[in-house]
Amino acid sequence: MVKKETALAALEQEFQTALTFMNQPAKNWVHQRLAPDGKKALDVAIIGAGASGLSVAFALKREGVRNIAVFDQNPRGEEGPWVTTARMRTLRSPKHLTGPHQGIASLTFRAWYRAVYGEEAWEKLDKIPREIWMAYLCWYRKITAPFVQNDICLKSLKSEGDFWHLLLDSENGSRLQYARHVVLATGRAASGGVALPPVADAIPASLRAHTEDQIDFRQLKGARILVVGGAASAVDAAATALENGAAQVDMLVRSPELPTLNKFKYIVYPGFMRGFHKLPADKKWAFLKEGFDAKVAAPRDSMLRLKAHENFNLYLGAGLISASCSEKNLTLTTQRGQFTGDFVIFGTGYAMDLQKQPELASLAADIRLWKDEFQPPSGGEDDPLLTYPFLGDGFQFLPKYEGENCSGLDRLHLFNAATTMSHAPVSSDIPGTNIGTERLVDHLIGRLFCDNAEAHLEEMQNYAEPELLGDEWIER
Repeated sequence: MVKKETALAALEQEFQTALTFMNQPAKNWVHQRLAPDGKKALDVAIIGAGASGLSVAFALKREGVRNIAVFDQNPRGEEGPWVTTARMRTLRSPKHLTGPHQGIASLTFRAWYRAVYGEEAWEKLDKIPREIWMAYLCWYRKITAPFVQNDICLKSLKSEGDFWHLLLDSENGSRLQYARHVVLATGRAASGGVALPPVADAIPASLRAHTEDQIDFRQLKGARILVVGGAASAVDAAATALENGAAQVDMLVRSPELPTLNKFKYIVYPGFMRGFHKLPADKKWAFLKEGFDAKVAAPRDSMLRLKAHENFNLYLGAGLISASCSEKNLTLTTQRGQFTGDFVIFGTGYAMDLQKQPELASLAADIRLWKDEFQPPSGGEDDPLLTYPFLGDGFQFLPKYEGENCSGLDRLHLFNAATTMSHAPVSSDIPGTNIGTERLVDHLIGRLFCDNAEAHLEEMQNYAEPELLGDEWIER
């Protein structure tokens, strides 16, 4: 058997050879621009070093855009949800998920897994354990070598002329960074935070959490847990509590029945992923409305984790009415009666409100939303989907009103789950990452070139390297 180190080294050499054969990465062709502070501005700043952010960084590097940086608020190795807030045992999708390979076979998850664990292990593998997926992303970062700075949080954004002014915060204090374009590859909770029902306000923060929070389940051993919601995150949180020794877990689901379908699994094919963003607004609405209205079933594997525990109870039709706390108990009153426990976990999804997103709060009033662009069929006027941003072809924010001059919005690109209504899930779900990256990077490269077209033209006019030297013929 080939040793792991030898096989991985061979794979990494294969990757480097593939880049060499494609004459990549290209040399830097982008003209340097000085920021208002007189320092060199980044051509692209990427916020988020998860799979999407790393993919965009590598794609830009391949095409000769070198003056970029990636910033992530989490420590190295903890980017994204996989080893922090994700609690499923495996990814939802089968092992054939390719990862952000960008057309390079040696960069796929399968190539890496076979090199690390061997062909026999690959054949036996069913779905990808989330910790293994994180290990693959860490290797992806190492091999593609982007410039990433961890433990840095974006606090605010401000447009200044042709640049974005980023206020970045770390344990060493705050600093300013200028960039021509900014890509927000910031995950599922970064367009308004989490969604909590009003009754959560009656529960002390020490006695509740959202599934997006990092929960120490060891501290809940022996506790009675109430889980609100029936989606995948709620199911996985309930299972994790049980597996860590919770005395009892009651899951309270508002709907009278659990959904059994995930219609979004149907759309994972090239035609949809590549073509959806070209549809008119009414057709986009019809597709996404169909998927969201059908609700999304929790994965079968996750539900079976719960079934294995006799101290788990599922209550359907248990919509919340109120909450109260005493010295001994907290009580949730629902349409199915009262339930008492020691701790509540809300699996109630994410908010879509740009005004509640700190770095976007000052810009939100000028950003076009779906409700500004599209009139839904009668009865859908208050649909939450209308609060999604309505984005341009390059994932850029658009001004609320056509023709309005909102400085900088065309250089601010959203590349997280909130792009789904405009672009399909090509910047949040793993199967679409390559397509989304390609679309975004094509747009960014086009903008960087066109914005400096005069300088590029001047370079062409000054080009004077002769092809013929005069000794190639004899004049008669």
